[in-house]
This record gives sequence, structure tokens and C-alpha cells, in this order.
Amino acid sequence: MKRYLQSELLKTKGSILRKLLILVPIVCICIAYMFSFLGGDIRLTFLSSMNHWGLLWMPALIMLLCGMFHTIEQNDTGYKTIFSFPIDLKRSWIAKNMVIAAFTFIASIALGVIFVVLQLALIHQTSKVVPFYSCFAAILISWLVSLWQIPLCLWLSKRINVFVLMIIGCAANLELGAGKAPSSLWWLDPWTYPLRLQVPILHTHPNGLILKADNILINFNVIPIGIALGLLLFIVLTILTSVIFANREVIS
Repeated sequence: MKRYLQSELLKTKGSILRKLLILVPIVCICIAYMFSFLGGDIRLTFLSSMNHWGLLWMPALIMLLCGMFHTIEQNDTGYKTIFSFPIDLKRSWIAKNMVIAAFTFIASIALGVIFVVLQLALIHQTSKVVPFYSCFAAILISWLVSLWQIPLCLWLSKRINVFVLMIIGCAANLELGAGKAPSSLWWLDPWTYPLRLQVPILHTHPNGLILKADNILINFNVIPIGIALGLLLFIVLTILTSVIFANREVIS
């Protein structure tokens, strides 16, 4: 598996793909910070950034990375390198998923570091800051429960244009994510996981509003349930799409 991972990493060398890992977190924070100039509190700016990260920016980054991986492969050799050598297609597919997962983890850590630096720089402007551990917990949990979108988006990127994929993906996250997260049946809808699991950590509603301490949505029991379901779905989709990828190409 090591050489498959090295091969996938080598394909991204010198591409804009790696730059997105820093650029996307910066854009996420900058857009949220712009609203603070309209009179909002700095603390609300950070909370909004984390809400937007799980709602749109993380899914958008996943879709971009998946689309760019496919474009790099298609423009380079049209997948001929993969199919002309006696390699394990399932492992090759799983390696792609693992590399994209690692890249999104790096982007998540970058977002957390930027949060910490900005809060230290702006702490004099407000006495109400978001605890550092809450920042990283919310960001990393959002990353964990968003991993399932990687194999799905990687599979779809071979079939539809990346811009169409992003439109469909963002619409799904807005409608099936933010719209359904407060529901008691949130666990049936994987698009709700990032927003729903942030609620007890940040005390914010999935729509970004601050919740009172006694709100029924603030329930830490949802966290292990959401993480378990999200990781299980990631594993199932990764295995399923790897089998489809290998069988489809062998047949063709």
C-alpha cells in the first residue's frame, strides 16, 4: 500500500491542489470575518467560520480535490498508466481516498491553527473567546464525519463535471445538512453529521445561532453515535466504490 500512496502523492506534486489546503481555510475565515465589520462580535465570527466549514467549505474542498485528482489522472495518461500495469486497482482506489482524507485533515489543522493565531491576536477586542480545545474538537469531528463524502465524490467525479458535482454537493449539504440537522432522525442523514455534532461542543444551532445551555439539542451522546456512523459509512463506501472501480475497468 505504501507505494500506491507514494504514487498518488507524486501526482499532486507541483499542482494547485496542495495550495488549496491552505487557501480554502483562509477564504473560509476571511468571508466570516468580513461580517464582523457589520457590527458582529469576534466570537460569533469564529463560531460562524466553524459552522460554515462543516456546512460548505469542507464538502467543497472534498469535491474540488476529488475533481482535480480525476482531472490530473485524465489529462496525464487517461488512466492508461493504471490499467496497463499489473497493479491492484482496489488498492489504487483506496490509496486515492486515503490521500484525499490526509489532505482534508491537513486543511482542517490549518484552519484550527489560523483560529488560534487570530484569537490570540484579537483577544483584546473581546473577553468571550472560543476555547482552543473546542475549536479543534469541532473541526476534527467535522473532518471525521465528512470522510464518507470522499469515495462518493471521487466516484462521481469520473462521471460528471466537477462544477456540476459541486453544485449538486453544495445543494445537498444545504438542504439535507442544515435543513435536517435539528431533527431527531438526524442520524439517518449523513449530511447532518458535521453540523449536528458541533452543537454540544460550540453550543450553536446548526443554523449558526447561539443556543441556551439548557437547549435540548445540546446532547453529547450524539457525538460517539455520529462518529461511529460516519466512519462506518466511509469504510463501506470506500470498499464498495473500489470494487466497482476495479470491476468496471477490468470489464472495459
